[in-house]
Amino acid sequence: MKKIAIYLVMILFLGVSCSDDVEVNPELAGPLYGLTKGEPGSVDELIYNTWEEWGMYYLYDFEPYAFQVTNWSGYFNKWYAPVKKENTEVIRKVINHIQNGIFVGMDKDLVQGSWFVRTFLCDSICDAYDYDPEELIDTYLQNGDCIILTGVGDKMNNFTDEDWDSWKAELSSLLISRLYLGAAEQPDDFFNLRMKNANGKEATAIYANAWEDDPAGRYSPGVYTFRKNGYIRSKPALGSTETVLIVARDMDLADYISFLTTTTKTELDYNFEVFPRILERAVALVPYLQRVLSMDLEAMQNANCPEDPVEGDYFSKLK
Repeated sequence: MKKIAIYLVMILFLGVSCSDDVEVNPELAGPLYGLTKGEPGSVDELIYNTWEEWGMYYLYDFEPYAFQVTNWSGYFNKWYAPVKKENTEVIRKVINHIQNGIFVGMDKDLVQGSWFVRTFLCDSICDAYDYDPEELIDTYLQNGDCIILTGVGDKMNNFTDEDWDSWKAELSSLLISRLYLGAAEQPDDFFNLRMKNANGKEATAIYANAWEDDPAGRYSPGVYTFRKNGYIRSKPALGSTETVLIVARDMDLADYISFLTTTTKTELDYNFEVFPRILERAVALVPYLQRVLSMDLEAMQNANCPEDPVEGDYFSKLK
């Protein structure tokens, strides 16, 4: 299964100070929520250990007011259903996908200064005061300094590998957009290579009447055409993975990071040979990812594709 190795920029959460006179119970962690270690091997122990190592809360048993932002300037008025007790083990999958997928190969200090401190987990949540099936949120909801993940239950119990890939892709797009928007330097060389119209403005679509068949029969006409023009994919739409629309800049960046870090060496070599535009844009992006975002691209690819890893300095040697 592909693992999208990507990370993002986070909002700092409310600091908590302690007096020297206060004795901290070693069985408790998390000054904000009093996490307990739980039984060995339990989900609660995993949550505790994650907080202890990363300073990040994964919360599934909480009061509604816990969603409030840190300045307490508002209240949370969305309908939600908590994680069912019988689905507690799904939480382990969520944490592992984030901590061991998104964060793999990353500088720890950068991650700790870039990710949400509070991640709330729900069975389901609506973007409305009362339950409305038309307002159910598919993946996540941002709320101030925290993120609320939904579907933690029966929905995820039935996830296929492809479903997990899609879930991580959507979350990764959010994380990457927060990361590069918060960086002092943008990947201008990479963005400047986006497809242009005759008037010099960025193109917004590649219409199906211009799609080309793949001579090798390896990709669909849509994928082949978009990659020939320097895009990993077209903008996904509800019920379809291929459209005529070109992805926005944040998704473009996320797509490339995912492509570089979750694709086998064999497939990378093939794409760089067959699609010169993909190679050109990768060459423009790699220095930014390594220098500005401190990504160890080889380590991330090796972790995600151990059966076909790239060698050291593979991405630095691209030209």
